[in-house]
Amino acid sequence: MTTVAEHVSIDALRAQLRSEVNLAARVVPTHYPLETFIAVNPLAGLEGMPFEQAVLRAGDLYGVAGLLDETAYRDLYHRGRITDADLESTLRLRYPNLLDGEPIQLGAREVTPAELLRDDLLNGRVGAKPLRRNKMRSEQLAPQVAEEVDAQAAKWSTAFFGSPAAGWPMPARERGFFHAWRTLAAGDHKLGRKVRAALREVPERADDAALKALRQLGVTDDERITYLQAHLTRLPGWAAYVRWYAERMVGADLLDYLALRLTYEALLLPGNATESTGDVDAGNRPAIPSAGERAADLARLWGLDQLSDDDLASAARILAALPVTARPVVWQQAYEAHYRDALLKSLTGSTAQESHGRPHTQLVCCIDARSEGLRRHIESKGGYETLGFAGFFAVAIRFTDLVGGAPNELCPVLIRPQHEVRESPAPEGVRAAKRRRDGSAVMAGAEAAFNTAKQALLAPFTLAEASGWAAGPWAAAKTLSPKASGTLRRRLRDRLAPPAPTVLSVNESVDLAQRALYAQVALTTMGLTSGFARLVVMCGHGSTTENNPYQAALDCGACGGQPGGPNARTAVAILNNADVRAELHDMGISIPDDTWFVAALHDTATDRVAVLDEHLVPASHVADMRRLITDLEVAGAELAAERCAVLPGGPARPDPARATRHVANRSADWAQVFPEWGLAGNAAFIVGPRDLSSGLDLRRRTFLHSYEADVDPDGSALETILTAPMVVAQWISCQYYFSTVAPELFGAGTKTVHNVVAGVGVLAGHGGDLQLGLPRQSVTDGQTFGHEPMRLLTVVQAPLERIDTIVDRNPVLQHLFGNDWVALAAREKPGDDWQRWTRNGWRSWESGVEKHNATEEVSPCH
Repeated sequence: MTTVAEHVSIDALRAQLRSEVNLAARVVPTHYPLETFIAVNPLAGLEGMPFEQAVLRAGDLYGVAGLLDETAYRDLYHRGRITDADLESTLRLRYPNLLDGEPIQLGAREVTPAELLRDDLLNGRVGAKPLRRNKMRSEQLAPQVAEEVDAQAAKWSTAFFGSPAAGWPMPARERGFFHAWRTLAAGDHKLGRKVRAALREVPERADDAALKALRQLGVTDDERITYLQAHLTRLPGWAAYVRWYAERMVGADLLDYLALRLTYEALLLPGNATESTGDVDAGNRPAIPSAGERAADLARLWGLDQLSDDDLASAARILAALPVTARPVVWQQAYEAHYRDALLKSLTGSTAQESHGRPHTQLVCCIDARSEGLRRHIESKGGYETLGFAGFFAVAIRFTDLVGGAPNELCPVLIRPQHEVRESPAPEGVRAAKRRRDGSAVMAGAEAAFNTAKQALLAPFTLAEASGWAAGPWAAAKTLSPKASGTLRRRLRDRLAPPAPTVLSVNESVDLAQRALYAQVALTTMGLTSGFARLVVMCGHGSTTENNPYQAALDCGACGGQPGGPNARTAVAILNNADVRAELHDMGISIPDDTWFVAALHDTATDRVAVLDEHLVPASHVADMRRLITDLEVAGAELAAERCAVLPGGPARPDPARATRHVANRSADWAQVFPEWGLAGNAAFIVGPRDLSSGLDLRRRTFLHSYEADVDPDGSALETILTAPMVVAQWISCQYYFSTVAPELFGAGTKTVHNVVAGVGVLAGHGGDLQLGLPRQSVTDGQTFGHEPMRLLTVVQAPLERIDTIVDRNPVLQHLFGNDWVALAAREKPGDDWQRWTRNGWRSWESGVEKHNATEEVSPCH
């Protein structure tokens, strides 16, 4: 019989374990499902420490470098992507006093500290690759057991999380992950009889099972957090997905997952192998050369002999300031400086475009870097003004379309939608809407029947016999003529479920005060409070591709991995409402009577821009609309021609018409692994008026957020920009960065072997870990970088004191800027020198800007 004291003790142990699991999980990112793909920084849990320390810590946790290999940086140097000026400016930032020191004498040669450090970077012995130091007992003593633990964890995770969408639910799934596994595990006949017998004796509670296994493994209380991290970082993809799932649903959490892993390890590890033997790889690591050895290496390289010990000691003192382990970070900083310095120089030289009075059209695009190209080309038509704003247009909604079904949350994950918006037939489109609903129901029913047939026990054989005669030719047509087959599919869909004119419920379902607040926040944040054009276009974006599990990764990151059309339509409905405009007038924002807001959607795979809800445009603006549609078609074709030059296999110098056909073909090709580059190349986040960057070809590498400091005296708009859109841009930047520098762990492998776990993610092949990041084809073509891995540069034009105030009251910004995850450059007004934010105050941007060719360095990285 258990006493009260024993109960209290057991409860305390359980509570302590849960606390330790939560602490251990901080190093694990959150993995969103494919349908709502959200970019994440895989090292987000380490943002509280400086970037340089975080990548070293990641090496200990995962055994991978968070930087390129030194040989890769040296190759970039020899190709001119990193220059001597970049290295010297970077070294001067890190070691200003050292570089200003006197030259030293090495035999007959006089050497400056800068020369010594530079040549060590270029020629010094390459440091050892990082090794995973925080290991499970089985990793140290019986690697085959560690592999079996991983295999079991992946198998049962796939069964539990992937089975509902696959149509074969895991037995006992309704009882939760741990209980379903415990019910079935002993029936796994691939395991030995003793192990199966022991699995029948696993405690009923996950925490009790984990505690029992930890005791069997001989893990002390002081070791527990690091030991739990050792398990979580073995398969970080599955651990990250379980973390996401536990934050939103019931039935599984990281304690359940760890209890399974720990139990298998305790049962499979030989009974006499529970003691840690320390770092078993220590003897296999190359020794790190001392500063003295590095000095001797350089002397030999320069052909110097008969050097005195004092000479070598002088050189060694300088080299000791730059440890071998820090050299890759210096290379990375120089690599980034080359682009950053050139960008800031180009922005310094940018001049305001001559104004010709009121623009006839203003195009408000998402800040997405791909929109930069569209903005540039549409502005070249004359009479257009463009702005940048987060693609959800400040309307965080839960949206249900005309067909119905489950609503979609359309807003960044930092925000929770507060309002329901539904699509319903326009008065003139009731019959068309019914036809669309009926046709959609027929297509959905046919698809459901087809999937049921595929999943039934014997039906797939009959299905193959019945449909194979059509499926074969159809597959051939999709392969040989993707555009034609895509056109045919669209025509069939439009015949069964044709488009119908609709309206949104926002002006009925959201009260006036809230709608007016949405409008005020959106217009003020982007600085559009006066000077309205006759047409103001809210242009969201999405991407159309075939056979692409990562489809959502190409849609709008600000809209939860969804196309931004519904958000644009919602914002337009609010801003065209007479009552809202009256409220805005009282707030000091007067929208002219002849201004009409229009929604549009930019398809970033084809560069076609569709104007939405044309049936709502008044007769007075029809001519304006026709001009807009024509100009968008021309601008889109020009942008497609620009993009073709960097798409793998694309025509090098196509005319716009040919480029339009080419990108349309890629979009519809189910075998195309490079339908578009997405956000590859993203490098900077620019906050300021369009004059700051107008006239520059930024090569689709910059997020552009409009901001007018004069209409934001209290800094609230700037604070919103820096703590929401800028943070999302940093997630995107980090996901592309780590998917490039550490693709084996933080990427997703090649698309050609992806195996989709329904509703969850992808595996590389038939099993193993859930892939964490972006596919190889999103960051490289196999020959060159599709994405240059750089940390984000944020550029702001606003009073420096205002920026300081915002950073001081936001810990997230203190971490990002203060720990070098994001660099911040700012100036108060045009003509001022750019300043660099540091923990010790603003300082001049000291990176040899004048030594670079700005025109070259804002060119694409492909």
